[in-house]
Amino acid sequence: MVWHDDSFSVTMQTTYPSRIGKLVELHYQSLFSLAMRLCASPVQAMVLTQRAFSVARKRRDLPVPRNERAWLLALLLNKFLESRPRICGS
Repeated sequence: MVWHDDSFSVTMQTTYPSRIGKLVELHYQSLFSLAMRLCASPVQAMVLTQRAFSVARKRRDLPVPRNERAWLLALLLNKFLESRPRICGS
């Protein structure tokens, strides 16, 4: 992935295994879009998206291809809910 700006360009090299890299390539935009709706800032949305992919990377039982997007969105939502203060309960 190459990012261009007027003053310089940066080449990003991914270190993800090929399956995770493909998940990021296919679904990053969807996850980031949901994260932007949930978070107060683009930076928080980016962190939340990265956390979701981090959980996905650690999972050994990646879902079948037709469930990947829903699975990743669920991971992102769970990470968002974990970061919110608890209102009910203990």
